[in-house]
Amino acid sequence: MTIDEIKTYLLQNFEGLSIMENDGDLFFMHKSNDKLPFVTLISKDNDYDSLSNLNRDGFFRLNFPIDKETFNSKFGSMTNDKKLEAYMNIGIDFTQENMLLPHPTYGPLNWVCIVNPSKEKFEMIKQYLTVSFETL
Repeated sequence: MTIDEIKTYLLQNFEGLSIMENDGDLFFMHKSNDKLPFVTLISKDNDYDSLSNLNRDGFFRLNFPIDKETFNSKFGSMTNDKKLEAYMNIGIDFTQENMLLPHPTYGPLNWVCIVNPSKEKFEMIKQYLTVSFETL
């Protein structure tokens, strides 16, 4: 998948999204919450997060929240730490492509991430996006 393909999918399937752009990164804002993004598409490292090594040509990371029960079933046993950045230093390779992982910073808030998702993997995560959108 490309950033443009994901952007098109989100705008066509989730009514009322608005997009904020900051230095090429995209923040999709839910109509009921203009403070916290529904989805982000990040295309480069920054001062706060360089764990996915996104400065490689053609790399980006899709980030979004999922419901707490699903998050805990997938990643809850990785750490008992519930502070921001809890997943940063427990040995996860955040450079892996096409792998759904807890978000390195916002994992404790049930956010996940995936670097360069394939079309097949994106099909699988659409259900998570739908549930997240409906519960915001």
